[in-house]
Amino acid sequence: MKGKVQASKVPKRQRPRLAALVRQRGVVTERALIDAVAGEAVHGSWWGHPLGRTIFHALGQLREDRDVFLCKLSGGKQTYVHRRLWPALLRVQAEASAWPPLSAAAERLLEKVEAEGQLQATGRLRLELEQALRVVARSVHTPSGAHAVVLTPFVSHFSKAVRAEAERLTLAEARAALEASFLRTSARRGRG
Repeated sequence: MKGKVQASKVPKRQRPRLAALVRQRGVVTERALIDAVAGEAVHGSWWGHPLGRTIFHALGQLREDRDVFLCKLSGGKQTYVHRRLWPALLRVQAEASAWPPLSAAAERLLEKVEAEGQLQATGRLRLELEQALRVVARSVHTPSGAHAVVLTPFVSHFSKAVRAEAERLTLAEARAALEASFLRTSARRGRG
């Protein structure tokens, strides 16, 4: 294909290390990471970008990184949060007044997820719970080979030590830590 760069032709040393970006910035949206891999702003779906496969593999590797947590923190969009900010993230997540109230149907689904520890779900209610940082959704392969989305309680992804550290933070401290990371990320993106 003329004019298209194939992922295999981009030297590995030129591919940004996404885990290092998340570690450095603290909080990074998936869109910013996609742009970092592509080396340019990617408009629309990244699947059609010449480096779509490279982007896919880079994000997949990042999702496996034990120092990075993926949730819908920034405007309901996929956001990667480094370990050092997990206590701040949990403190903000625990503040019910910081989030819109859940619909009755979403509350019922959340009760089921919390009771069972995990539950397959899709659709509007799943998104409502994710965007309120009440659950984490992960894509899994079922025994039949199909893809499914499994919801787990948000706090279940964090150790007792991280939860205890979160409880020691004030809401203002937690917000300030997360906002500082967002500002660092925004400032870097603005530079081009």
